[in-house]
Amino acid sequence: MMMSSSSRNDKAQVFINFRGADLRSHFAPYLHDVLHKNGINAFIDDKLEVGDDLTDLFEKIEESTVAVAIISSRYTESDWCLNELVKIKECVDRRTLRVIPVFYKLEISIVKKLKGSFGLQLWKLWRKENHCNRDDRILKWDAALQDVSGKKAMRYLENSNEADFADKMAKHIQDYLNKDKPPREENPKPQGKREENVKPQGKGGDNPNPEEGSNMASSSIKPGKQCLK
Repeated sequence: MMMSSSSRNDKAQVFINFRGADLRSHFAPYLHDVLHKNGINAFIDDKLEVGDDLTDLFEKIEESTVAVAIISSRYTESDWCLNELVKIKECVDRRTLRVIPVFYKLEISIVKKLKGSFGLQLWKLWRKENHCNRDDRILKWDAALQDVSGKKAMRYLENSNEADFADKMAKHIQDYLNKDKPPREENPKPQGKREENVKPQGKGGDNPNPEEGSNMASSSIKPGKQCLK
């Protein structure tokens, strides 16, 4: 399997999840290049083939700080896209990853309610792969789609300018990455001494505030809230 990133030896900061049939020849690689020019190490798979192992892709997702999930009209034709999105949701639920949904020339309501061909493609994909043994992947795919459709997202409209949109995304991602960096101490305290009354920093510590306008409740979707049952 051949993959592409801003630097193959460096840890990816951004993982770009997209449907190649819709975006491989224009927007996805253009966005990748813009992020690279802004000093952001983004990962994009450029030649994923049938039979290739998804393990490497999952590792790239886990090591990233931000995932960009670009949802387009043919997104639900690909189990690769959907399985990546499930992995992204798992990392978001663990609060080790931030996802930025991008709805590319697609109404959010179509994704949320699985309308028209978007929802039909999802059913066809599951039935095609599980004609003898139906598993629960379709529920996981649905939960992941519901999760991103409930978050604050960016929309690429029919009349959107590709360059302006990519620049806006790069700035948004760069601002978040800069905010995510821990501040450097000018005068670090010696490690040999322990201060009194220091609160434990384990699981009981404070979590960072979510982005204003985001729907964090959708990160853990109950079965009753899914479109598919």
